[in-house]
Amino acid sequence: MRYNPFRPGNVVGPGMFSGRASELQSLEKAVFQTKHGNPQHFLVTGERGIGKSSLFLFLEFLAKGKITYTSAAQFQFLVVSIVLDPNSGYSEIVEKLGAELQRTVAADSELKELAKAAWEFLSRWEIFGVKYQTKESKPAIRAHDLLEELAHTVVQLMLKIEGKYEGLIFLIDEADKPAATANLGGFIKLFTEILTKKGCNNVCLGMAGLPTVLSMLRTGHPSSTRILQVFDLEPLEWADRIEVVRKGLAESNKKSAAEMKITSDAEAGIASLSEGYPHFIQQFAYSAFEKDSDGEISIDDVMDGAFDDGGAFEQLGVKYFEDLYFEKIWSDEYRGVLRAIANSTGEWVSKTEIRKKVELKETTLNNALAALIKRHILIPKKGKKGVYRLPSRSFGVWIKAFARQPMRNVEAGISELGVVPAIKK
Repeated sequence: MRYNPFRPGNVVGPGMFSGRASELQSLEKAVFQTKHGNPQHFLVTGERGIGKSSLFLFLEFLAKGKITYTSAAQFQFLVVSIVLDPNSGYSEIVEKLGAELQRTVAADSELKELAKAAWEFLSRWEIFGVKYQTKESKPAIRAHDLLEELAHTVVQLMLKIEGKYEGLIFLIDEADKPAATANLGGFIKLFTEILTKKGCNNVCLGMAGLPTVLSMLRTGHPSSTRILQVFDLEPLEWADRIEVVRKGLAESNKKSAAEMKITSDAEAGIASLSEGYPHFIQQFAYSAFEKDSDGEISIDDVMDGAFDDGGAFEQLGVKYFEDLYFEKIWSDEYRGVLRAIANSTGEWVSKTEIRKKVELKETTLNNALAALIKRHILIPKKGKKGVYRLPSRSFGVWIKAFARQPMRNVEAGISELGVVPAIKK
């Protein structure tokens, strides 16, 4: 048995984390500024599978002082992390933060002792829904009062743990999930303002979500995004993709008796097929690892792992693309538009090019494009009418793979997928 270190679809731990040097340097500076009383709130955006949650986990370890990124900074922050969902309303968001703050303090006996004087406030968040420990029943609490209560709790806590902790960071993942009616933008604006007015300047708010989160925040409060430093994650650079694979194999070799190797062509194949999406690197590497039988992953293992039944493309379809391709589209004519774009050369495709590849009436084509844009399955090019692209190149590659079974010959398969020539050494 061999230990397969790759984790498709899961958050990657700090030990396997690669790349994001620019973002990490900026986030480290944000933590440093917060430590010294100038909180720098931030928002991390990017497509699914781009590594937002893994970046947040790395940041959490960094802020807690469990790891260091540069020799210049060592932190000791209290970190509270929550994940939002479509059912999270305004009150639920506040309640989740308060409840998780209480659980974080309660889990550490030393911290709980330090916060003893503030426990009266923290204990109110013990049960999700803010159940007050009084004999008399209380009327429903207004959302604004609930927010004031959370801010007061935070202020009291920070006063009691001063000297032990340098500050507090709230991390909110999946911030795009709640509906616009949850008014997350309004929460950000009011919460940060209340803390500032109370003189609590060592609390930082960080969020992560799909790019659509920006418009949703502005709907809640037009100026909410001005408070945030925005980081839009792009696919990993080539060298970072290779590093992910090598770190994984190094981890495997620590835990397995037999050494696992990989050819340069196989590394390049995984790097190219993944298009730099961290979760996709993990999937292609995992599938190639499982296909190997001689202790050295080859380009054949990569291709078989990608296209065989149950392989990487099938898994990625289930996890990322089938809802876009099937659940959000009920017409095969509309899917035909996607296939036309996927089979076009270049990232951006004009309506004229699409029209040449599909046999649709003009009104049907117009309706298809409008519907696909509305459902965020097509992205129009800013400043240029009638030009579109898919949400990711990987989606296009998956569409081609799904639409027709590629030739099993490795060279033909590489050509089919547009993998860089470096693989053909």
